[in-house]
Amino acid sequence: MKIDRKVLFKDTLKFLCGAFFVTAGVNWWMYFNNMSAPFPFIPGATVSPEFLGIRGCIHFVLFLVTLYFGFIKK
Repeated sequence: MKIDRKVLFKDTLKFLCGAFFVTAGVNWWMYFNNMSAPFPFIPGATVSPEFLGIRGCIHFVLFLVTLYFGFIKK
């Protein structure tokens, strides 16, 4: 028995568009409020607010790319 699954890339890009929008907003919010985020795998380690600002910019660019390919481009 063979199971065929078709990956819907357009729907995947729509999901990623929303995810990048939210993470960009959260990273910028933490940057503007001068908050550090905990680093996931090292106890006691944190990510600096400056790095969160840069990460927010990168995620916003990725949001624009996935917005274009997921919603605008036909």
